Amino acid sequence: MSTAYLLKHTWSLVTALGERDAYTAIHSGRVEALSAELGARCGLSSAEIYTLRTAAKLHDVGKIGIPDRILLKQGSFEPDEWKVMQTHSIIGERICQMINHKDAKQVAYLVRHHHESFDGSGYPDKLAGENIPISSRIITIVDSYDAMTTGRPYHQPRLHTQAMAIIHSELERKIDPYLFGLFESIIAHSKHHAA
Repeated sequence: MSTAYLLKHTWSLVTALGERDAYTAIHSGRVEALSAELGARCGLSSAEIYTLRTAAKLHDVGKIGIPDRILLKQGSFEPDEWKVMQTHSIIGERICQMINHKDAKQVAYLVRHHHESFDGSGYPDKLAGENIPISSRIITIVDSYDAMTTGRPYHQPRLHTQAMAIIHSELERKIDPYLFGLFESIIAHSKHHAA
């Protein structure tokens, strides 16, 4: 199967997600672009960056399977709602595995692990450190930054300096400190730098 085939199916899934939640689809586009920048800075190969881009674009596709009362909730989640929201990475993995492409399994694996934490406290599998795929660790950083610096019904966008301070406070807990150092160097000059 060709690269064009994978792109077509990726865009089909993102379009479907946008019909459920326009913000998440737009957010995924920004995460894709900034993840590719960080992947290049990490020295990933062009093939690895392509897979990273696809996974970043689809990292939240599993939210298609989250009920509207949770996905579109304007306040904080109750513990049972949070458990349901956490299933989006597993749902996303299942969706990505169904793409008829040789890279589908790897894309699905990266999507599954984009909420793992560097200290092993994340989900769904409590992977830690370098046991988390590097592309998933990249998506974690970029996803956090973009989510904090854009507005949602339940929070105002944070300034760049505020988001960076929060991510910095999560080093070695949620965030890979080495990758964060590279992220700091690229976000300073990136068109995706928030105000």
